Amino acid sequence: MLKYLKYILVLSLLLSNNLLSKELKITSDFLEVDRNNKVSIFSGNVYAFNSEIKIWSEKLKIIFNNNENKIHRLDAENKVKIINQGITATGETGIYYPDSNTLDLFGNVEVSENDNIVKCDKLILDMKNAISIMESNSSKRVEALIITN
Repeated sequence: MLKYLKYILVLSLLLSNNLLSKELKITSDFLEVDRNNKVSIFSGNVYAFNSEIKIWSEKLKIIFNNNENKIHRLDAENKVKIINQGITATGETGIYYPDSNTLDLFGNVEVSENDNIVKCDKLILDMKNAISIMESNSSKRVEALIITN
């Protein structure tokens, strides 16, 4: 169980360092920019990456602050996949809040590293405080497969 907790904490720390990077390159089939609402929506085969992290989804909405000089929130939808230094996290939707440094994944969440796997319905990563919370609805339970040497 201790290795399981370390695994989630490592994921939290890796994601926090990389999502705060100043450069994020994004490719998609379509881009809609709404300057009035300070929103950019990438859709269709979205791939966002920098030197450390890779994010895939079908839709990625970037919501900027009022000055449009800082990202307020990233919303990823449909087949969300994040890869960072050998750790893969997938889910149906994901929300990243740079100011609070939290990442939430929802819907059939699976986090894997090597042969270790954690499955749940909701994963909340508070990277600032190194806290991970995994939840599942009443009909399913959080499931973990831990492989030790």
